[in-house]
Amino acid sequence: MGFGLPKAHAQKPLIWIHAVSVGEVVVASKLMQCLQRDYPDHSLLVTTTTPTGSERLMQDWGAQVQHCYLPWDLPWAMAAMFKRFNPRAVFLIETEIWPNLVAQAQARAVPIALLNARLSARSARGYGRFGALLTPTLKSLDLIVAQTKADARRFAALGVDPARLAISGNIKFDQHLTPELRIQAAQIREQWGGDTRQIWVAASTHEGEEQQILRSYKSLVEQYPNLLLCIVPRHPDRFDRVFQMALASSSTAIRRSQDQVIKADTRVVVADTMGELVPMLGAADVVFMGGSLVPTGGHNMLEVAQWGVPVVSGLHTFNFAYASRLLIKAQAMLVVKDAEELAVVVSGLLSNTINRKAMGLWGQRAVEGERGALRRLVQAIKPLLA
Repeated sequence: MGFGLPKAHAQKPLIWIHAVSVGEVVVASKLMQCLQRDYPDHSLLVTTTTPTGSERLMQDWGAQVQHCYLPWDLPWAMAAMFKRFNPRAVFLIETEIWPNLVAQAQARAVPIALLNARLSARSARGYGRFGALLTPTLKSLDLIVAQTKADARRFAALGVDPARLAISGNIKFDQHLTPELRIQAAQIREQWGGDTRQIWVAASTHEGEEQQILRSYKSLVEQYPNLLLCIVPRHPDRFDRVFQMALASSSTAIRRSQDQVIKADTRVVVADTMGELVPMLGAADVVFMGGSLVPTGGHNMLEVAQWGVPVVSGLHTFNFAYASRLLIKAQAMLVVKDAEELAVVVSGLLSNTINRKAMGLWGQRAVEGERGALRRLVQAIKPLLA
């Protein structure tokens, strides 16, 4: 409600970044590194909406930035935010279009921009039905830096002045694997017995997907008795439920958080820890990216491709349409419609090491070929901080 906000930490000009959850925090972190480099006399405030986003921010940045949760988008709550922090500029990450937040920025002549912005055809149709409410908000943004030409066209169709539109590409292509991440991935693979068994990671799964994944695994393990399945539920509040599903399917399921030793007969690991998804992807032979067997819109398959690991996805990838098209064209990602197809495709990848490694290499090259978005985005926002 905007009550009890923390005090601004530093008496410096402040840049406010809003990143709703983990994916947006990852994007924001790259921008923050550049802002710290280019504007060392400024402080950074980062707001999030979810506890997982907050935890990831604190894990990566600690006391280097100030953090609080974003209040509800109510006029007095947003007025309190601006009064307390007096930002020099506000940067919203990807899809965070809040009318009262934007209105307060405009009323105070604070530059505000939507960065790494994406707008699927499905979302654009939904927004179009509420054009009278949304268009004034979009027109009040000083800048929208879209991921793709298609995203920019959809914003323009909703009434955004083309002069306020720029295209950067997707910052998520600019991810780089640090030595620390590579060490973590190698350690996880060793813990899971990767020298003697194959590893299938089902990442960022949602309700309705785990049942299908476990059904696929049941048929796969008959062909590949040493296959280890790791399920990484997207939302922490589902950890217990997913573990119970795994136990019902395989009595040798364990929870990652319990630090149990992976034995030869361990079949399923439920990853119920935070901050380990990226190195787990690097420990895998094959990754299924969740949110795609159900109509959630998919998750960031680029995080898999950068490791040189082949991606399997369901049909529903509308939130990552460009990335999925890119990886499919590069022959680095395969798409399935149900549990039966999932088992067939994963089996094919596990049985052919040469093809699997070739797919992984093509995915890496596709990601590398798209890099440069961060540089273009930083260039686009410079006038707002002049």
